[in-house]
Amino acid sequence: MPLLKINKITEGLAPDWSGFLRDWDRSLRAGNYPETTRYNYLLAAAQLARYLAEYSPTRTPTTPPKTRPPSPRSTSRRSRPG
Repeated sequence: MPLLKINKITEGLAPDWSGFLRDWDRSLRAGNYPETTRYNYLLAAAQLARYLAEYSPTRTPTTPPKTRPPSPRSTSRRSRPG
C-alpha cells in the first residue's frame, strides 16, 4: 500500500497550493526521491500552507502593504570635521 496519498495531503488547501504540491510531487518522483522523503516534504509544505491560510493577514491585491516610517537611527548623518 503506498504511503503517499496526494489527495489526502492537499485536502482543504487552496487550489493554487494543491496544484503546486502536485507539481512538486511530480518533480520529486522524476528525481527518483524515495516515497517517504516525498511524503515528508509534501506534508511539511501542506502544513505551511494551512498555517499561512490561518495566520496571514488578509488584504486585497490592490491594497498596498503597510510600511513603517524610517526610524531616526536609520538616517545617516555625515560627521563634520571638528
